[in-house]
Amino acid sequence: MFFAALIRLFPLSFLLSDDRVTFVSYDSYYHMRSILYTTQHFPEHILFDSYINYPLGFDISWPPLYDMLISLVALIVGLGNPDISTIELVAALFPVVVGTLSMVPLYFVASTLFGHRVGLYSIVVFAVMPIHLMVSMFGATDHHVAEVLLSTTAFALFILSLKRGADSDVWGKLTKNGPMEFIGSPSVVFAIGAGITLAVSVLTWTGSPIFIGLFALYVPVQFALDIKSKRNSGYLLVSSCIMYLAALIFTIPFVVIMLREGYELSAAFISWFHVLYLLSMLGFTLICWIAAYIIGNKGKWWHYLFAIIFLIVIMIFGTKSLAPAFSSNIFSGIGYLLGFDDILSTISEALPLFWDQYGNFTLSSVWSGFGLFFLLAFASILLILQKEKPSKNPDMTFFVIWSAIIFFLALQQRRFMYLLSINVAVLSGYLMGQMHSWLLPEAVKEHVGKPKKVQTRPNKMPLMLVFGMLLLPGFLISTAVVSNPSVMPSDWQETLDWMKDSTPKTSYYDDPQQTPEYGVLSWWDFGNWIIYRSQRPVVTNNFQPAIQETAAFFLSQNETEASNILDERNVRYIATDISMVKGKFFSIAKLAGEDYSSFFDEETIIEGSSTMTRKVENEKFKNSMLVKLHVYDGSGSGHYRLLYESNTTVTKDPEVKYVKIFEHVQGVTIRGKAQPGETVYGATTLISNRGRQFDYYNSAVADEEGIYNLALAYSTQGDTSSTYAILPYTVIGDKSRSSKKIDVTESDVQNGEILILDLV
Repeated sequence: MFFAALIRLFPLSFLLSDDRVTFVSYDSYYHMRSILYTTQHFPEHILFDSYINYPLGFDISWPPLYDMLISLVALIVGLGNPDISTIELVAALFPVVVGTLSMVPLYFVASTLFGHRVGLYSIVVFAVMPIHLMVSMFGATDHHVAEVLLSTTAFALFILSLKRGADSDVWGKLTKNGPMEFIGSPSVVFAIGAGITLAVSVLTWTGSPIFIGLFALYVPVQFALDIKSKRNSGYLLVSSCIMYLAALIFTIPFVVIMLREGYELSAAFISWFHVLYLLSMLGFTLICWIAAYIIGNKGKWWHYLFAIIFLIVIMIFGTKSLAPAFSSNIFSGIGYLLGFDDILSTISEALPLFWDQYGNFTLSSVWSGFGLFFLLAFASILLILQKEKPSKNPDMTFFVIWSAIIFFLALQQRRFMYLLSINVAVLSGYLMGQMHSWLLPEAVKEHVGKPKKVQTRPNKMPLMLVFGMLLLPGFLISTAVVSNPSVMPSDWQETLDWMKDSTPKTSYYDDPQQTPEYGVLSWWDFGNWIIYRSQRPVVTNNFQPAIQETAAFFLSQNETEASNILDERNVRYIATDISMVKGKFFSIAKLAGEDYSSFFDEETIIEGSSTMTRKVENEKFKNSMLVKLHVYDGSGSGHYRLLYESNTTVTKDPEVKYVKIFEHVQGVTIRGKAQPGETVYGATTLISNRGRQFDYYNSAVADEEGIYNLALAYSTQGDTSSTYAILPYTVIGDKSRSSKKIDVTESDVQNGEILILDLV
């Protein structure tokens, strides 16, 4: 555990600088937004945030417990008045503590199922499991690490309840010895603990019904196996029902306190849905037991399975008829888990485990998440099925079903690999335990007339070499993970700090019930960064509101349509980066309803005797608002101007920087006479904040009467921006070649003034 904590703390050496933390990934930044607010207004938390989905605002569905615990610790450490540095440090350290504590229930799962040695090997594997390190390292302030701890704790307690209940005949205690001895039995105590843990998970993660439902999927399978082996299923009834009752008792008070108007039966919010869901799982368990009791005396185990399937079908149709809202929440949740959502298909962590966003088979996510442990887990499953006979051990049956369900979820969406890390660790530990027995066999000798296993002293080097080879890939990947975490690039940090300091401050950051003055548009990945680092409201963020509108803006081929989107949202600034033009362009196109391939043409290249084709960007690609802005600095448009660009140059021809900030302005209109049908150009030369010189232009076509209206976004006089023009505009007609110069003031641009300039 010390080593696990140490490796998870490694990023502290470079993520903590000047008493501020650079957090890992995207969602951590909205957790920080929530943690900061809760710490300053404890125990209040953000229910509605006007800084998201600007200007409409957004109802926050994240359960509050995770952020509230961090806030509480920060208040204690800061003696009731912590500064931002203290809050950030506590928040960055919290996932390290929670991730390390996850080894405790993991050990109990593995040791209860397979013995002490497997328990130890499992936590050794888990300590260097790359996918778990990603969610539990310093700075990874997201609730995923809590999901692992809570789910594993609930499963460990349930396994202990099953084992103790079956071994001690807990059902017999209830029927023969009375309720007092029954209530005090270890099986009941562990079941209550599992139920309380499930209730805590409801307050921590929106997806907690996954864990609650997993037990219900196990129950009928175990009843069928008990019928087959003629085993009394009282232990299973006790463990399951007590667990669900405890979860109900501890969930209901929080539902009463936290229920929101309009979301009384929503699975996305803490609501009566969770109470009904727990009740339905409890009812389903009782129905399964009644069916098992009836069929177990007269029928076969497979008769029971058919009966349960029939009952499930009836329950589905009955719920749809009697409680359509409740049913709709369940099926929409299942669809979300299975990835049946267009938005999910554009999120890298929501992609299927073995497929990339382009539909190509890949093992990269499995290798980067597990190393060799994934292969060990598969080999271990086969060995367990052959050697351990899990169908005869209820606790082992539960583990197999638990593993199969979590693997299926990870197969559908790779984001759930972190939940699978526990199962892979146990399975890898089991195989390593078997290898230990093979390479270091125990001899049986007589001791006081009784056979006793004693450890001989064979050469341990082969065991160390084998285990070293198995652990090394995972350790090397983990070292790379903690050495190069997915953090906000320095270009973004500098840019967002500039935005915070150099753009007009917006109101109500600490009172997000009110609407701020203007919004910022960027791709959803960067929304949380902008909210926390720049303290500016955004149209979209990692909750993906208004994502189609945002995609439509960036791929719009028409400036008027693009500006209408911004006007409706009162957007003043646009933030772009090179990844939107490159890697994220596929997702943007998909969400905008565009065919990705339509932005590219095929080009044939002949090299010697070989011929190959490649995709090249076409005019549609270059004419999109995204490319006009980020690559061409707003040229070709009259209402967008570059204010700031980051330091890193990503391409040199043309010279393009990593991150850019644009301002959406009214723009000045140059109006005058030209030849009918003539294209009129206006151009000037500017210097960016980085000293980069670039040309800006826009064009307009004169109508039948020879009147042109040329929109221009930059001023040539009176602009105090860090990006400024060094020349007046040159306005020229392409037919007459008649040209004139004109200066434009900052007031002209901001107020949308019309300036008259005749070319003929």
